Amino acid sequence: MRLVKAKAVKYFVTTVVVAVSFWLYFQIDTYPYKVARWFQPYEAFVVNTFAQGCSTEFSWLKTLPEYAVQERGAYSVQAVFLSPEKHLETCNLGFKDKMFGEPIRDGHRYRYASTTKLITSAAIMRLKSQGLISLDDKLVSFLPELTEFKDVRVRQISIAHLLNHQAGFNRLSLNGDPMFLRQSRPWCPKSLDRLKTLTLGFAPGQKQVYSNEGYCLLGEVIRRVTGEPYRSYVERVFTLAARDIKFAGDHFDQDEVRYDYRYEEWYNETYLGLFDFDSLSSLAGLTGSAAALAGLLWDIKHHSSFPFVPPSPAQPCSFISNSRCVFNGVFQYQPEKNGMALYYHEGYLPGSSSIAVVDSYGGVTVLLRSGADKLQGSPSNEWIVWIYKQLNIHYTMQGVLPLLSALPEN
Repeated sequence: MRLVKAKAVKYFVTTVVVAVSFWLYFQIDTYPYKVARWFQPYEAFVVNTFAQGCSTEFSWLKTLPEYAVQERGAYSVQAVFLSPEKHLETCNLGFKDKMFGEPIRDGHRYRYASTTKLITSAAIMRLKSQGLISLDDKLVSFLPELTEFKDVRVRQISIAHLLNHQAGFNRLSLNGDPMFLRQSRPWCPKSLDRLKTLTLGFAPGQKQVYSNEGYCLLGEVIRRVTGEPYRSYVERVFTLAARDIKFAGDHFDQDEVRYDYRYEEWYNETYLGLFDFDSLSSLAGLTGSAAALAGLLWDIKHHSSFPFVPPSPAQPCSFISNSRCVFNGVFQYQPEKNGMALYYHEGYLPGSSSIAVVDSYGGVTVLLRSGADKLQGSPSNEWIVWIYKQLNIHYTMQGVLPLLSALPEN
């Protein structure tokens, strides 16, 4: 009887081991990135222990990459703060490529994703300051070859509508974002005849719906006004080569970090062959380091101010609705009427994410991450609220803000 029980236990254990082994093999073979999620907490411990390099004593800046890795699933992070006096503080966390390989350095390259839109906004505002365009100009005035439209509301679209995501484009169709289709190329900017047959989702100016198509069209406006391709214009005007800022392509540069796809549902490194990066130039095309982006935004802010200026009184920012507060193409956050304001933009591409913030005192904060956010259901303004609180404390300690302004409200 004991022998029978022993054999039964042996067969049971063997069956369980075989079943678990097949299950693990299936998971690893079919969902390798999801399996990698199991090990992320242990990798985060290793990264925080062996791969941190900070030039700053600012505890709040150190906390930024630590939180991104430990709690939000990032594989590597660059965080920088460029003060109003242009003093640079940096904090890097993680490895450029494989675990225990080369640590992240200040000069390593990330994809800026939609923070590129800040540069497009700055280019548009520069043309406005030169008297070459007005924000009230209609889009069709720059496209004289297009005369007939199925939806006559297309004629109403202005430069301001495009800047502020109010042009009437639906970001997501049944097939996905029109600029990021996986089975076909986007119609903008190479097939602008599509404007003649499309139907807008709402009347221009009626509401705000985030639109990548709008920023593609702004890139085309820049090309037609200046006579230069968008890429060459912004490279020249914003001295991108001297800053080692480049445009992304369907390959990774040698100095570019490894992107982490474990928290992606649909994408891995093969996404490079799916997107038309030339068409994405004016909305998600730039790459570089966090320090390089901070330096560029600092120069834009301190040499021209635009587009980092307060909204008109008719467009107040608030704690609750900051995600809808867009002025001159820049998201704005100012929870206190007379307090500090933040001008910012977030970005996402498969395996990477970013946020760039210009504060009303002239400082710039940039965070670049390898890895999609594992807490994708968290409030969209969580990062900006956290950065606001930390900057409030920082400027209070520097004597810029009175002490009471840094204390939390009841």
